[in-house]
Amino acid sequence: MFSSTLSGSFPVLHHLIALHRFIFGDLEPGLHLREGNHDGPDLCAMELDRSYWQTRYEKAETGWDIGGPSTPLKMYLDQLTNKELRILIPGAGRAYEAEYAHRLGFRNVYVIDLTDSPYADLLARCPEFPQEHLLVGDLFAHEGQYDRILEQTFFCALDPALRVKYVAKMKELLKPDGQLVGVLFNDPLNSDHPPFGGSKEAYMPLFHAHFPTVTMDVCYNSITPRAERELWLCAPNTGYTPIDCSLYDTYEAAATRKVEIELHLLDGTVQKGKIKDLFVRDKVEWLLLDTGGEVRLDRIREMKMA
Repeated sequence: MFSSTLSGSFPVLHHLIALHRFIFGDLEPGLHLREGNHDGPDLCAMELDRSYWQTRYEKAETGWDIGGPSTPLKMYLDQLTNKELRILIPGAGRAYEAEYAHRLGFRNVYVIDLTDSPYADLLARCPEFPQEHLLVGDLFAHEGQYDRILEQTFFCALDPALRVKYVAKMKELLKPDGQLVGVLFNDPLNSDHPPFGGSKEAYMPLFHAHFPTVTMDVCYNSITPRAERELWLCAPNTGYTPIDCSLYDTYEAAATRKVEIELHLLDGTVQKGKIKDLFVRDKVEWLLLDTGGEVRLDRIREMKMA
């Protein structure tokens, strides 16, 4: 499902260890957690490189794999009519949902995983799937903008400590009016190893922070082993996320000083000019450039001085 060398910050390391537990049920020798007196456990970990995870795929040690597209997501894709939608599937593994979407005529389907090992299986089943859409890397480091993000067993594989970061990242990756949709486990499951479950009552405040109109309902079309144990998640990116006050002060200072700036937006575009005004319209904060361009403040990734 995922693979990476263990280098970098604690969240990434812990994420990989959580995924390992999800697949194998517990940690193997050389991969363990030790309680520490800081924000997270102290990690002593063997290196989980590409060849390691490829071996697991070759041994069919892939307990999360249901052998085809998830029924709720399959039926969701069936009712979409806009085949130009840009779709991302994180933690896609063998990417059955991506294959299904591609065969329906969607041509802007992207998958991201920490290893490319399962992509060979996808290409064997669907050789026409564009290889440039098979992304390898850490979702939390990924940049892009999507109309839809499909959630399928990625959220439950993450350490619950990363859930706040996950929701914020989904917000960042969605276009305005985009949607995060998919399934979440409606079951407590495990507290010490993946899959980590939960309930609607636990999930709603988490998602509502970035998606004010989020809804969750018990799936009526889950596969039999997951019947009554899945929630259908629909999180439209329609709400505005207020920016930090200190960041707003930075924009105000640039406007007062009338300096040339570069605004790097979440969709990858850049706008240049001087900030002429900061204003609120329909409860959403905007800035106006002297070029005439209007930019929603929560769509700005970074401001640089030109």
